This record gives sequence, structure tokens and C-alpha cells, in this order.
Amino acid sequence: MTVPTDDFDEDKPLDPAMERVRRKLARLMVVSIGIMLVGLMAVLGAVVYKSAGSGAPRGISEAVIDLPDGFAVNDTAVSDTRILFFGTLPNGGDRVLVYDSQSGALIADHEVQ
Repeated sequence: MTVPTDDFDEDKPLDPAMERVRRKLARLMVVSIGIMLVGLMAVLGAVVYKSAGSGAPRGISEAVIDLPDGFAVNDTAVSDTRILFFGTLPNGGDRVLVYDSQSGALIADHEVQ
């Protein structure tokens, strides 16, 4: 038996016009892949930068806070650098005291009526 031959098995040389189109497409593909890789690296760099945070470790803040004599604390709230104490004085008046958590300094003293 004879072996059948296929016209598709062997590559025939392209005519010059098609060869120019193939080269342009190959160049476009290389440029597109390069742009995509640069964009991917930029996104990954931004993700790493954002996930790293500020980089400065936060230490433990220590301060002594002097509350008024006889002040009974009913509630507290903590913000980024502030501590709020809500309580009552011995005379029965309600008061809100706000302290700086790093220095322990009194920032605000409000009477609630």
C-alpha cells in the first residue's frame, strides 16, 4: 500500500506579504506580553507595599492617669491616641474626662447635666 500524503503535513513558505503580517503580529504579541508583565509587576508591588504597613513597630504606651478623687468610672472608650472615662463625682454629678494615652495628660474635662 502506498502512504497517503497530506498537503498540511509540510510547511510551505509564505508569500512575502503574509510573512510581513506574521512578523508584525509576532512583534505585537511580544509588546503586549511585555506591557502585561510590567502591569502585573506594578500591581504585585502595590499589594506588597500596602500589606507591609508603615514598617514601624508599635511599642507599648505607658502613662499614669490621675483621675479626680472620688471619681467612679461608669464607662470607658478608647480611640487611637485617646482614652475617655465617663463617671460620677462624689457630689453626684456626671463627668466626661478625655486623656492622651501616650502622655497621660488631661485633654478635656466636661460636666454632663
